[in-house]
Amino acid sequence: MESKIEEEIPDKKLNCEWTFWYASRKEKDRHIPYEQRMEEIFSFSTLKEFFIRFMFIKDIASIPRDNEIAVFKKGYKPLWENTPESALWFYRFHPEDDKFLNVKWEQLIFSLIGEQFDEPNILGAVLSKRGRETVIELWFNYFGFNKIKGKLENKFRNLIGLEYEDMLFFKENKYSCKDKSSLRNAEKYGHKKRRKFTYN
Repeated sequence: MESKIEEEIPDKKLNCEWTFWYASRKEKDRHIPYEQRMEEIFSFSTLKEFFIRFMFIKDIASIPRDNEIAVFKKGYKPLWENTPESALWFYRFHPEDDKFLNVKWEQLIFSLIGEQFDEPNILGAVLSKRGRETVIELWFNYFGFNKIKGKLENKFRNLIGLEYEDMLFFKENKYSCKDKSSLRNAEKYGHKKRRKFTYN
């Protein structure tokens, strides 16, 4: 029997199906290939399916460091090799910014599943809690089209509350495969160092 909250959630069909993923980045697990560390948490294709499950996911501040969560269109995985023509925009948050990340992460997820990016090449997003920082990534099929790249930079900046001068990073996944890292040798866009967010 559905709860009152579940009854109030509209059973609206989404334009595509999405999947949440989890992966460990812990030192003790790094001998295991990344793809084998990935676990599918749940998939959803309606708003009701999403909210019923999303309510039970821990808030970002409660997730231990050296873990990753991701939400991707069904049929794709947050793997460089799985999306060789793709690229990503990402921002690097200080650990003390964790208290702000719930809102930023939720805004990004809601924008993805609600098709607010208005871009069919969107693939998904990753939140990676590392030892010294938290990285939020926006993945998309790139194909070398700078129009897609520029459009998504602006929307990503707006969603996570960045100004034009704040340092945002871009990297194609074919180069991530080569470097074995998304962060290493990434292109920089902006002039400021990482922003430390404050309450208003």
